[in-house]
Amino acid sequence: MCGVALRYLYSMANLMKMGNIGIKKVNSDKSKKTKIIAYALPLCVILLACLVMFVPGFGEEKAEISKDENVSAKDVYAGVDSADGANSAPDSSFGGSGNDTPVTVNTEPGLVPESAAADKSYFDDAAFVGDSISLMLSYYNASAKALGNAQFFTAGSLSAANALWEVSDKSVHPSYNGTKMLVEDCIKNSGVKKVYIMLGMNDIGLYSLDDSIENYKELVKRIKEKSPSVIIIVESMTPIASTSNRLGDKFNNTRIREYNSKLLEMCREMGWYFVDVGSVMYDESGYLRKDFCSDLETMGMHFTNAGCEQWVSYLMTHTV
Repeated sequence: MCGVALRYLYSMANLMKMGNIGIKKVNSDKSKKTKIIAYALPLCVILLACLVMFVPGFGEEKAEISKDENVSAKDVYAGVDSADGANSAPDSSFGGSGNDTPVTVNTEPGLVPESAAADKSYFDDAAFVGDSISLMLSYYNASAKALGNAQFFTAGSLSAANALWEVSDKSVHPSYNGTKMLVEDCIKNSGVKKVYIMLGMNDIGLYSLDDSIENYKELVKRIKEKSPSVIIIVESMTPIASTSNRLGDKFNNTRIREYNSKLLEMCREMGWYFVDVGSVMYDESGYLRKDFCSDLETMGMHFTNAGCEQWVSYLMTHTV
């Protein structure tokens, strides 16, 4: 159609040229003007049809972009179906500045399920808070680097209760860069993003289980007040050996299991995570495995390298 229009235009140009000459020579000759108009009208119709048919977007009304400053990208793209049928805005996270805080994979608080094994670098931004049980893990990591560059804020005899006390020469507190300080200050100064806490060995024999839980809550509250964005991961208490000289009415594996149940309940209530490392430390009789215990004839609660290896393996396959 456009080819015909072009040929028609060429003929009309010649005719208009002739018409112009004729008009100059004979001003009274109006018939040629009438012929030109008669030819020009169909030509305009043909050209308009070509534009509509072959020029993309010709004649279409363009969508008006709102100048309202309160309209966000999400509002603009609302109603655009994504591949799965959901309404969504374009993905702006890829390549953006964003937030460097690691994304939480397990979004449900409480018991952390098994996951694909993480690389040891996962723990580079983590800190471990605990008593002499976790102190043994710090020794293991210092030699094996199994937990990457994780930091340890541990102290022998540390409990959820005495961690709340003021720092003094006689107090039981961990240190950061050689200076004894409150747990929450260690966390804040270190800048870690994940905090693993294992406490209880020095709590449940001295306090009721409920009081021990309340002390735990208070400690974490203080940590969160100074480091609001840290992820709290509570580790279950590990069992003690059948030969432990600490066994008694208030300190035994039955009580440890009850305490762990309350820790899990606490985590669900407070929105924290719970990793049940103790669950893989029991022998067939319900005590700490002998090959995992470094002090069978005395306290019967501290770990060998084999026990620490099992501990690390569980942590790596239960990440948040």
